[in-house]
Amino acid sequence: MTVAVREQHSCTAALLAVGSTPRKIAPAPEDVTHALAVARYQSPLRYPGAKSGLANVIGELIRAAHQSSTMREVDLLVEPFAGGASTTLRLVGAGVVKRAILADADPMVAAFWQVAAARTQELVERIADEHRKYVTAGSSMALARWDYWRAWTPVPGTTRATQDLELATKCLFLNRTTFSGILHGQAGPIGGRAQTSAYGIGCRFNLAGLVQRLEYVGHLYETNRLVDVWRSDWKDTLHGVASHYKTLLPNRIVAYLDPPYLSKSGKLYPRSFDVRTAGSSKDLNWQAGLQHHHLAEYLRREMQYRWILSYDYDPRLLADDALYAANAMRPSGSRASLTGVKAWRISKRLVALNYTASSRRGRGSAEELLLTTLPPATVPFNERLRAIS
Repeated sequence: MTVAVREQHSCTAALLAVGSTPRKIAPAPEDVTHALAVARYQSPLRYPGAKSGLANVIGELIRAAHQSSTMREVDLLVEPFAGGASTTLRLVGAGVVKRAILADADPMVAAFWQVAAARTQELVERIADEHRKYVTAGSSMALARWDYWRAWTPVPGTTRATQDLELATKCLFLNRTTFSGILHGQAGPIGGRAQTSAYGIGCRFNLAGLVQRLEYVGHLYETNRLVDVWRSDWKDTLHGVASHYKTLLPNRIVAYLDPPYLSKSGKLYPRSFDVRTAGSSKDLNWQAGLQHHHLAEYLRREMQYRWILSYDYDPRLLADDALYAANAMRPSGSRASLTGVKAWRISKRLVALNYTASSRRGRGSAEELLLTTLPPATVPFNERLRAIS
């Protein structure tokens, strides 16, 4: 079975594929043999709100679902809020899912993954040059370069390929040199402007490790496990996958969604890129809360395939009928007729995790809410996946 992936090259296209030719889903790939497939750290990005151990829990959910007669395997995992993509990289590497698509509405984050996937060696050479010229040249040079990238915007008249490479470099440089990897808002360089901390601006810029992780991303793309990277918001991504992979609906695709914090999204995820050059960036503004409700409505009424949703636990999520108080998702008439799905139960679990940016004090433990439409009989209750009281 092969399914062509849509490719569009417009800066404001809803879906932007990374390859120069349409890519296809090939027959089931071999096991991933790259050394990083079992490594502790796989993503080149440090991401605000990253949750230690969540990938293993998501993997447990999907492995359990494989026991269902309706879900023998997951052909495609879709992550519309790619961010650091640590969960997707781990699930693909472990063979829990065969392949994945990443997408992000942030042009800088999307450009990073697109270039890391399809132009890996170019990005490796670019970031090695940044490391040699600036990061290892002393804190004053590194701070000056941090200021340069913070202010950088695409130069008019340059090619799209050049802009994307620079955007990807900006993303990785700032991510590895900014407090908690935060690309947005008022976050400053690691160690502060005075650089008096024991941890200086370059302490998270381990070039050898970054190169290995970038090469891992490139390997997944070349072996067709990372099928594509799209520059699109969550709604266009979810709808686009359903449109282009109809033969996999509804049980052989799973979307994993990890949207911005309900209570802290204004601090961590405001628009991070000049709106004049960002294209369609409405999906980056989660501060008013409306995006959370739009997402919930889509998942409860429009979604055509299985999904797993993770949120930092907030009682409002389960108390609000416009969010996730309902115990089932019920597709609208047109969607139900497309997939034959009349209703799927929404299973709800709590998970205790460590967050890398859960509070102003930095790392800390917190409860994560997991919601899923995977077959309910397969969703475990255990020490990690607890019932909601």
